[in-house]
Amino acid sequence: MKKIIIGTLVGAILLFAWQSLSWTLFNFHEKAYKYTPAQDTLIQAISKSLKEDGQYSLPHLPPGSDRKAMEELDKNLQGKPWISISYVQSYKSNMMMQIIRAFLVCLVCIWLCCVVIGRLGNKSFGAVFSTTLTFGIICFLFVWYNGHIWMHTHWDVIKPELLDNLASWGLVGLWLGWWYSRKS
Repeated sequence: MKKIIIGTLVGAILLFAWQSLSWTLFNFHEKAYKYTPAQDTLIQAISKSLKEDGQYSLPHLPPGSDRKAMEELDKNLQGKPWISISYVQSYKSNMMMQIIRAFLVCLVCIWLCCVVIGRLGNKSFGAVFSTTLTFGIICFLFVWYNGHIWMHTHWDVIKPELLDNLASWGLVGLWLGWWYSRKS
């Protein structure tokens, strides 16, 4: 039990710390979010039209549209621009709840990884490291890559996520590899 608790706590701190540094000090995600000098005009126009927070894909059909309408929209969209928007009506700079939730997610993910590691017959450094890194690769492929291929996301958005997953889970893998393979 001590292995799982300490492994999880330190691993979650490492995972969270890497993500924090990646977005702040290292700024790996800078190219993922482009600047436009038309931002004020766009925000004003969008705010007049959208009345609730949410994800929007434009153009899009109303809920309940039939298959024929979807096929017609698809045909008419070919070669034309489209937009994906995450809209929030009111920006709040207090990020404490997001930080707490992000750390709790790191804690749960590393705990799940430690549970799997605990079931490994061979807890050598290499076995633990590769198991941990596998978690990071799965996270990237399923969450980031799979989630963005539908939006034709540019490599500038996906590349830092790949680097983050490999680096952060690799760092955690180094820790857990040492922690689980050391002689108690």
